[in-house]
Formats: sequence, structure tokens, C-alpha cells
Amino acid sequence: MAKIIILLAGLGVALYLWVWIKARYQQQGRPFAIKATLVACALLLIGLAAIGRVHWLGALLASALAGMRFLLPIILKSLPLLAPFLKRAKAEQANNNANTVNSSDMTKDEALAILGLDTSASEEEIVMAHRRLIQKLHPDTGGNEYLATQLNIAKEVLLKS
Repeated sequence: MAKIIILLAGLGVALYLWVWIKARYQQQGRPFAIKATLVACALLLIGLAAIGRVHWLGALLASALAGMRFLLPIILKSLPLLAPFLKRAKAEQANNNANTVNSSDMTKDEALAILGLDTSASEEEIVMAHRRLIQKLHPDTGGNEYLATQLNIAKEVLLKS
């Protein structure tokens, strides 16, 4: 009888947690899902260590590694000695973003070659060639950001001229 009560209580807690997690996921999205998954894995490891299925040091190490995803940014922000390194990293990232190609760097011939068109291409042909290629090379459909950017710049250069 006690096992049935414990089972029902466990199912009730699990149902409550499921509803709570689902509501929070709809509000906060992917970041919450990642945190909830890591917490669930840590609790599972601790539970397995408690019943002797996993060595307690292994469970502690794995839980600590999962927690570092959240603690590391807090630790880095709180250490003033690391501030120059963080500023340098941010400056390098901003410099890399500034080095992206813009439309003034691309010639009309390069743009035509990227889109696979000849010099007599009409505006409609340019738009259709861009649409056909961007559907294949867009990052959301398995392409990469650089190629999609090049296609957009090529279209922009050709439609301006």
C-alpha cells in the first residue's frame, strides 16, 4: 500500500513539473529548455548516485560540468583581473564584424558571376536568380551565412546599377 501511495505522489509531482516546465518553455523558449535539461540531468545523476548506480564522484563531476554553463559567465564577469582580456576579445569580435564585405567592394561583373547571369539580365531575371539561389543557400535551410550575404550583396549591386 505504501508503494502505491509513493508512486501516485511521484506521478502527481511529475505531472505538476511537466505542466510548469511546458508553461515556462512557452514563455522563455530555448534558454529555459537548456537550463531545465541540465538541471534534470544533474538531479538524475544525483539520484543514481544515491541508490548506488553511479559513483558519487562521477555524479558530482558531471553535475559540476553542467552547472559551469551558467556559473562560468558569472565568474568571468566578477573577476576584475580578466576585464582587459574580455575587452580585447570584444574588440576583436567587433573588428571581425566590421570586416564583412559590403556592396561597395563588389563589382557588377562579380555580382553577375555570383548569380550566374549575363550582362543583359533584366531586373526580373536578377530577382528570380537571387530567389532560386537564396532558397538553397540560406542558413535556415542548411546553407551558410557568408554565401547568403554574398547573394544579397550581388542582388543589391545589380539592382542599383
